[in-house]
Amino acid sequence: MPRKALHIFVFLAILVPIFVYFWVFDFYAVNIPKWDDHTLKEFLLKYSQATTWSERWAALAKQHNEHRIMLTRLVALVDFQIFGALNYVHLMLVGNIMLLGVILLCWLILRANNKPFYTLLPIPFIWLTLASWENMYWGMAAIQNFGVVVLVLWVLYLSVAPQFGYFIVSIILLGVTVVTSGNGLLVLPIGAVILFLAKKGSRFGIWLVMSGVYAYLYFHTYTTPDSNTTHHASLLDMVKGYMAFLGSFAEAFPVQDHLQICIIMGVVLFLVAVSIISTNLFRILLGHYEYQAARTTDLICLGTLLFILGTAAIVVYSRADLGVGPLITSRYKIYSFLLLIIGYLYVVIPIRGSFLSPYVSGIVFLTVLYNIFSYHYHLVDAFNLRKQLVTMQFNNTILTKNLRPDKDTSFVANLVADTPVFYEKWLHMVPVASRQQFAGTTRGLVELYNQTTIQPTNDAIQVRNEQYTSQLLQDSGVYILLSSKNRYYLYPAYRTRNTNRKQLFLKQHYFASGFGVDIPFGEIEAGRYAVGLVRQQGERVGIYFGKDSITTKAVEQEIIRKNW
Repeated sequence: MPRKALHIFVFLAILVPIFVYFWVFDFYAVNIPKWDDHTLKEFLLKYSQATTWSERWAALAKQHNEHRIMLTRLVALVDFQIFGALNYVHLMLVGNIMLLGVILLCWLILRANNKPFYTLLPIPFIWLTLASWENMYWGMAAIQNFGVVVLVLWVLYLSVAPQFGYFIVSIILLGVTVVTSGNGLLVLPIGAVILFLAKKGSRFGIWLVMSGVYAYLYFHTYTTPDSNTTHHASLLDMVKGYMAFLGSFAEAFPVQDHLQICIIMGVVLFLVAVSIISTNLFRILLGHYEYQAARTTDLICLGTLLFILGTAAIVVYSRADLGVGPLITSRYKIYSFLLLIIGYLYVVIPIRGSFLSPYVSGIVFLTVLYNIFSYHYHLVDAFNLRKQLVTMQFNNTILTKNLRPDKDTSFVANLVADTPVFYEKWLHMVPVASRQQFAGTTRGLVELYNQTTIQPTNDAIQVRNEQYTSQLLQDSGVYILLSSKNRYYLYPAYRTRNTNRKQLFLKQHYFASGFGVDIPFGEIEAGRYAVGLVRQQGERVGIYFGKDSITTKAVEQEIIRKNW
């Protein structure tokens, strides 16, 4: 194949995982704030009310838990000023676009090491998957958690670049990194170590001075946030959690024990990281390099590995008492992917001659296969998250029986852009169903209701069904509708993954049969409720209320002192 044609083919192949990633993002993204996202409304209010630059700066730099999230606030501010209202999907989009910066950086490293263009092909298939679903669909986390990783890599790359102008840019980006997320502070000592090893005396001095300035600004008004964690995890749990964190990419593997495979792969990647770090240090200190780019690559990758391992240590220490399972959660997987990419670079860069193509081809096959596994495995997570967010908006905005959202015209109420949601199309059917027990397309709905167990426990309404089989995506599915004399509540019926691999991959049956949800008493007013099911099948909607009712009691909710 001619060289130009090969480049075009590889370029189009690289576009495939990028296109799929953003298509899936668009399919499930919804402009509804999640947890910490609500603080951005408070920021916009304070910034808009500020009369001096010092007040505006205070609003931008205000501490959020243990972080400074100035970059997220700046993006929110720009979005608000351009569009007149904050759209959380725009924040998600910015964070997800930032991920492309890592693919570009990997290409620059591969090209500097005289690797052909096709060696870049595995990177997007590793880097862009639905495994990062939580950060993908969370406005603040998309910029904070994705952004800090991308910025750290570029800071390290620019800091050791031959041109001094690039180093100045790295110093500017260093400040941005520190105010993007708390673990961005790790780049201050890591960068100093890298520049010291690189024997760049003037840059090392400037870096130390600016690191001191940035650290002072970060901690000048810093207060230790309250936390629900107790740091009582055993050493064994911390070690297992650390390895699970590093190997969390493997959760999508088609095995029975997902946590165990994450721990095993974490051990493998940890040993790979230690091997690369020790080898890099040896070569850097001895200066055994055929060309300058190889030394630069070792410095960048050494800094990146220290950042990954340091972040893992911080997260595990602060979260291990919650159990090992939460340490493989979606929001942390980006570090596991990054470790995997560094491992790939140190496989492909040393290979010379005719051995390169078969190695890369084999790795491409494995990464494409993993990419497919990841989308199939984590689709259920994105599906359930969208339903959780939309029903949360229903419960937070529709507070009376007239089913009309509060039409507050104040500035505060209109900080966030309006979000068209699917339930608006069938709200008019709810009063009808309340009066006559059913409304809409109800064929088979009575049978579905009779197959569903709805019973109160000590602190929740427990809903379970084992026979529902729909495979429709996005907003389709079953929802639980509670009706009291004062108001309605809407909750999603969560689906679980189909563990039958033949049905999953050949028939695209993503969901196991049935659904379930526990509705905590603490989230609803105490009282007597009629319980109904809402079934949405594409554009068809049916609502059915059972004859029995459930009485709930008032319970105290746990006070969460810190958002994760």
